[in-house]
Amino acid sequence: MTSDRTRQREGLEAIATQYDPSNPAEHFDYWLKRLQARAATPWLRGNRVLELGCATGELASLLLPLVDEYRIVEGSQSNIDAARLRLPSVEFTFALWEEYEPEVRFSDVVAFNAVEHVEAPVELLARAARWLRTDGRLHVVVPNGLSLHRLVGAELGVLPGPLYLSESDRAQGHQRNYTIDSLRADLSDAGLRIVHWQGLFLKILANRQMLDWNWELIDALDRVARRLPEHAAELYVVAEQR
Repeated sequence: MTSDRTRQREGLEAIATQYDPSNPAEHFDYWLKRLQARAATPWLRGNRVLELGCATGELASLLLPLVDEYRIVEGSQSNIDAARLRLPSVEFTFALWEEYEPEVRFSDVVAFNAVEHVEAPVELLARAARWLRTDGRLHVVVPNGLSLHRLVGAELGVLPGPLYLSESDRAQGHQRNYTIDSLRADLSDAGLRIVHWQGLFLKILANRQMLDWNWELIDALDRVARRLPEHAAELYVVAEQR
């Protein structure tokens, strides 16, 4: 078990050296974080919020003004060091999510681009549910395996199938791609029920091909994704304990 945890931490540090969504010239995720924050804003209870993982703190910087108290549990010390410089009022805990045991309960747990990274997603979701107040909400964002760009890739033969984990997926530490049905099943198995879900962004090209796009186009494709949620780039779900 110790060696497994060591490998996890080493993997997180390796990803941290390559991933910084705070620079829109290098990562399209800069814009996705803004779409995620916008989607979550009306659903956050906002009293005491826990975020699972933070990279360099881009999402936290957007959500922090909306909440009373913000905490982050992160398995990469490099990410914590970078995020703490931007977010001095946030309380950080250096730990793997599978090891974390909070001493308080939260109004919201934010697991954006998190669940697809772990070997045992139902176990993580069930743990997160236990960290919530009785009226708390779990917010989840995952990549959508039936995203339009994946369907096109499968038709072109670039991917064996839309749910296939590509080289890029594996480099980011992804262990699976979700559909709304498989995500709903994992949440249900973890004792949670969905109270809201929507699609985020209709992705038509690879991230590197969209780096020079303006906000108006990105915003329009996000609005279209709300009408075609099953084929959006990401799925946003709000869940509560059953």
